[in-house]
Amino acid sequence: MRVLVLGGYGAVGNVICRELVKHRCIDEVVCAGRSLERAEAFVSRYKSDKLSAMKVDLFDVESLGKVVKGFDVVINAADYRFNLRVMRACVDAGANYQDLAFGWSYETMHLSRVEAYKKQLELDDAFREKGLVALLNTGQDPGISDLIAGYAADTMDHLYEVRMKDCGIMKSKEPVSVWSPRLLWIDMIVPPLVYEDGAYKEVPPFSGEEVYNFPEPIGPQPCYHHAHEEVVVMPFYLKDLRYVEFKMGGPDMPFAKAIYDYGLAGTKPIKVGKVEVEPLEVFLALAPPTLRPHEVEEKIEKGIIEDEIACILLDVVGERSGKEVRATYYSMLRLKEVNKRMRGVTATSYFVGIGACVFTELLAENRIKSRGIAPPEALEKEEREALIRRLEEKGIVINKIERTTL
Repeated sequence: MRVLVLGGYGAVGNVICRELVKHRCIDEVVCAGRSLERAEAFVSRYKSDKLSAMKVDLFDVESLGKVVKGFDVVINAADYRFNLRVMRACVDAGANYQDLAFGWSYETMHLSRVEAYKKQLELDDAFREKGLVALLNTGQDPGISDLIAGYAADTMDHLYEVRMKDCGIMKSKEPVSVWSPRLLWIDMIVPPLVYEDGAYKEVPPFSGEEVYNFPEPIGPQPCYHHAHEEVVVMPFYLKDLRYVEFKMGGPDMPFAKAIYDYGLAGTKPIKVGKVEVEPLEVFLALAPPTLRPHEVEEKIEKGIIEDEIACILLDVVGERSGKEVRATYYSMLRLKEVNKRMRGVTATSYFVGIGACVFTELLAENRIKSRGIAPPEALEKEEREALIRRLEEKGIVINKIERTTL
């Protein structure tokens, strides 16, 4: 199998490339991006006979179709705004498609988030007719979170509520970015959705504040509503749902809320002296760029990055044999643990990258039989269980606490 990883030298793409070259069923992994220099530097640093570099400009729509031809799987680990054009190129070229997250594509910026997702669903028949699969939302959250929700639904007669939380704690002596600051802040300032009683409802950014007691060693942390893919996607496939929400938590969230409240994340130009500027653009210009793998390694060795904890958690409510069932599922990673498995990665990038890898691996092993548009919720029960088992093999263990009446 030949795999093209768009954004292959990025914070997450590098994890995907480095892990996939180990797999017996994968013959070639191409690390691609707009900078051939960075792609070649990555390949030189992480030498493998299976790994090569390629220059790909995703803004050049015409050449994209030629680029993806000959690959069995194309993974968009670059930017979800390119999802739709890469999907169309893949179906035309006869390649399977995979992405890590969903959001507005450049072609759907004028639509609601729900309608933007429906535009991707319109390609379902085209992928099916060619015997291809488009694996959507295969990272950490979305991705592993969706696998958990699907698994919870598999174990109940009815799944009624899903309340998700993402908590990240970074202990560092200087500011660092483990994710694209621009994409992170797009999700910060967009009005989040909740799904309630058959309808999507907008709520204000940073609303729904609560202090949630996460499993140790995290403990109580402030959490707020946050725009995320799962709230949009889950109701399409998990039919009994009455309520879905997603909240972001952690010690840095009150600081992020203060940035928002002061207007420093505003996108409307304001006049400063004789010039007009967008506050968000100023803030993003000052934010540290996403760390590259060698930079993570250096900052860990120098003691600048001291620790990191990344956690995803789902509280679900459902029914089994006529009785209410409440369960908590969670998975947690720490910096030192993941660096024993792969040097120079953050807990967050390992979470997301390995989440994506397990989907590609099982597809390469012909253990994902689903075709057409297939986020984790749309997969077969056996496929979800196989993905969860593979995650465990790579150090991502999902814990479950269930409460029900006798």
